[in-house]
Amino acid sequence: MASFSNQTKTEICGEIHTKEQKFAFLYGALLSARQLHSNSIILQTECEAFANLFQSAVRTICSKAVFDTEFRSREKKLPLWIFSCTDQTAIAALLDTFQIVLPNRTANLSLMKSTAFSAFAAGIFVTNGSVASPDKDYHLEIVFPDASLCDLIGLLLANIGIEAKTITRKHDHVLYLKQNEKISDALTYFGAQNAALELIQAQVYKSFRSQTNRRTNCDLANIEKSLAAGEQQIADIRFLIEHIGLDELPENLRAVAVARLEAPEATLRDLGEMLNPPISRSGVHHRLRKLAEMAEELRNHP
Repeated sequence: MASFSNQTKTEICGEIHTKEQKFAFLYGALLSARQLHSNSIILQTECEAFANLFQSAVRTICSKAVFDTEFRSREKKLPLWIFSCTDQTAIAALLDTFQIVLPNRTANLSLMKSTAFSAFAAGIFVTNGSVASPDKDYHLEIVFPDASLCDLIGLLLANIGIEAKTITRKHDHVLYLKQNEKISDALTYFGAQNAALELIQAQVYKSFRSQTNRRTNCDLANIEKSLAAGEQQIADIRFLIEHIGLDELPENLRAVAVARLEAPEATLRDLGEMLNPPISRSGVHHRLRKLAEMAEELRNHP
């Protein structure tokens, strides 16, 4: 079964249609390639939609470039597509088309209209990015082989209000997001609106579940507290009966004491309604407290 990250990439690839978008997407993908040299270009992906889009984009943008395709099926893993080109003439044509001057991987945004910047960023994300399933964690990251490319994507995201953080991992530069809202905005920018919506829905569900758990824990704590209080009240009443007798209690206290013995788990409000005439919750609390004070006084001064 495809991961959430793979599903997201599939959705993004499905939004790339025009030649302008394909140019920008392929530009980002090439700059993110596993290898990008004058004699060798290698890209690999687990996303079948990207595999199809990459070949289509190459034919549309630079038909002189032909990539060999290797397909590897893997046990318990998604299959892998590997695209490689070692024809120096074809590589030169590609580099010239995108004005890439090796060994640098600096992007020239003037080659694209601003409306295609998101497709450019999408090409980089689909090639070297990942996003965690919202059921597990909130985490999106893109691994860059070049610091300038990492900075550029960080700037593009910052321009739309998404502040990303960066770290260095071995020889790579990693841009990452950990807040649900920022990840949702980034996925929308890349073209994965459905994935962004799924993240938002997951956050709402987690928030609701968290609130429900807090309420349940609070209710359980209150129940335990009430049961403990009820047990102590019954212990006090039985102590008074044993030492001074029920008939010796004032009538108002005797009525509450009898009600509590008859209904050990009743709430204060329920106890009040059992009396004739009924009294308020605070009235019941006051009388039970008076019984507790009498029992305590008798324990201390038998």
